[in-house]
Amino acid sequence: MRLLSLALALGLVTPSKASARARPDGEDPARTPPPEKQSRRRNDRRTGLLQFAAQRSPCGRHVVEVDNGAVFVDGRRVHPTMGVVQVLQAPLWRPDGDALAWLERRAGETRLVVLPSVGKPSDTIVWPLPQALAQDRVHWAGDNKIVVGPEALQPRAVASWSE
Repeated sequence: MRLLSLALALGLVTPSKASARARPDGEDPARTPPPEKQSRRRNDRRTGLLQFAAQRSPCGRHVVEVDNGAVFVDGRRVHPTMGVVQVLQAPLWRPDGDALAWLERRAGETRLVVLPSVGKPSDTIVWPLPQALAQDRVHWAGDNKIVVGPEALQPRAVASWSE
């Protein structure tokens, strides 16, 4: 008898499926976007208005985009870490597709920027250039060498680095 009354008491306390539902049938709960709690990620916000067409690397594994004054590789912001820059020309892939170079202007200064390795996380290398070179183009002259000039065989500036 005690077992039977205990089972009946549990049945009265435990809600059934019908009474456990808090909303009427057919209604979905109101959906609101979650609050943005990580303000440091707001800098990576993409506008979708690309300054240049997205460019796939020669190997086909990576994509570079310039959006809202920032350079993104495979959806990850690589330069600048804060703020924005004016990218003067579309970034140029190294023939093997593992490095990028471009010209930019920031605070009135023309600069050559190189991302030496896309596959491995690395910082960009930046060289200041004379403002007269802002109209010139970037050319890869080797794995660790960049030529800035109207043509690859007419250099006005050369930059090289070691890894």
